[in-house]
Amino acid sequence: MRRRAWLIYQEVLEAARRQGLAQGEEQEVARALLDLPREAFLAFARAVDLQAKYLRYDLLPIAFLPNPLRQALARGLPLREAHRLARALKRGKVSLEDLAQRPLEAWVGLGRNGEDLDPRAPVWLFPPETRKEALPQGVARALVGLYTERGELVVDPMAGYGTVVEAARALGRRAWGGDIDPKGPLVERADIRTLPERFQGEAALLVLHPPTFASWLALEGHREPPEDRYAGYIEYLVELLRLSLEAVRPGGKLALVVRPRREVTQGERRAGRDFFLSPFERALAEVDPRLRPFRYHLAVSRDGREDWHLFVGEVEG
Repeated sequence: MRRRAWLIYQEVLEAARRQGLAQGEEQEVARALLDLPREAFLAFARAVDLQAKYLRYDLLPIAFLPNPLRQALARGLPLREAHRLARALKRGKVSLEDLAQRPLEAWVGLGRNGEDLDPRAPVWLFPPETRKEALPQGVARALVGLYTERGELVVDPMAGYGTVVEAARALGRRAWGGDIDPKGPLVERADIRTLPERFQGEAALLVLHPPTFASWLALEGHREPPEDRYAGYIEYLVELLRLSLEAVRPGGKLALVVRPRREVTQGERRAGRDFFLSPFERALAEVDPRLRPFRYHLAVSRDGREDWHLFVGEVEG
């Protein structure tokens, strides 16, 4: 079971005091850690078994949140919600009085009108997302809200920051997220190849967010020309879909979430490679016929610089 962010935060502060890196109140300790030289900060992050970016940008800023948000974190408010509400407070979208007048479970949706999107719209418009390759929160909430009911299971085997898991739990669903390199506290370190062992036809919704072709090439470490590895990428996608299919119940949905390339070089055009959505469409065509095409969604950032394509399939019994 994953520990709550508040408990991890307290353990980090205590570790800093034990190591003699800082003393005093929470803000003093957090500020001392944030002011460490880069190598010293990375070493401390390794010592407490946390990603350095998560420690710097998510966990330590807890010290500077308003007290009501810190108290809510201690009671179980998700960390991302606490930071979102802190931004909403600064922008005047919500007030401390608004928070005081509502139970904790009502805080999750408070002041979110600028982040949520209309799932019935032909194009989903969302605020720009600053985290690399991270699924926008509004898109995750729309997927979960459209394709599941309260209490149903949502699975994300390549969860990254855990956006889908967080959105699902906020909406009253059960959720599990795994990743070989987890970037958030709600995500377990797990390989997608173990997915059939964990879930056998249980998920109402499985969200699959594979790496882009460029990211996959970098992870695989291949030195061949990219065009020589393209067929391998499609095989990789097919295998991911096959593994994911085992975890989805009959009538459940599998959402393949992709962000295609937006530019092509002249050399790549001469090589005759497929581009944009083609590899994902080919992979879907080659996977188990039990995965029936169901729906397609296009999500675009409001500044027009980012687009996501969501292929939703239904698993036949």
